[in-house]
Amino acid sequence: MSYAADPHPAERGLSERHVRILDAAEHVFARAGFHAATMNDVAVEAGMSPGNLYRYFPSKDAIVAGIAERDRSEIAADFAELDPAKGGLLDQLEELGRLHLVNKPREKSVIALQIWAEATRNPEMAQMCAGIDGTVEQGLAAAVAVARENGELPVNLDQARFLQAIFMMADGFFCRRAVDPDFDAAAGAETLFAAMRGLAQVMLLPPASDEQP
Repeated sequence: MSYAADPHPAERGLSERHVRILDAAEHVFARAGFHAATMNDVAVEAGMSPGNLYRYFPSKDAIVAGIAERDRSEIAADFAELDPAKGGLLDQLEELGRLHLVNKPREKSVIALQIWAEATRNPEMAQMCAGIDGTVEQGLAAAVAVARENGELPVNLDQARFLQAIFMMADGFFCRRAVDPDFDAAAGAETLFAAMRGLAQVMLLPPASDEQP
């Protein structure tokens, strides 16, 4: 079954130099903060001259846009790989959650927090965040809809509220991991998954008016 999320295979064709710069920028932004970091800091981390860096990205904002698009494309591709033929969709969603919540380095959470803060006053950053959120919502909604159809989730699940709850819990997870260096990400993810499965059984649509209570 094909999910709505677009894997954007072209994004996986980034040059080695682009990848090196984006990786270096993530290290620098997580360590120094987005505003304090300079293009020269990124160039040093990437092992290239500032002039060469500007050939690939003209500004820090352009680098952040590159990071955001790379993350969005990767998430879309991951959701596109979900397949009921591979087993339970809830189990696959949990594995996908572990990949992005636990296996990714903590600095991804630190950078996410910085970008969210910047998005409150920068419309371009807000649009980047909306793009990532839209990709996640699209992929989750498609997976949850199929899980309802195949009996993994209640058919009368209030999908809109359920997805909203998952989003809020995941956002809180990222914030906690960013601000607490001792946060146990693996244990936290298991708590989130247990809460997700529990909510799915009780967050149900009200019965239709013609149904008996």
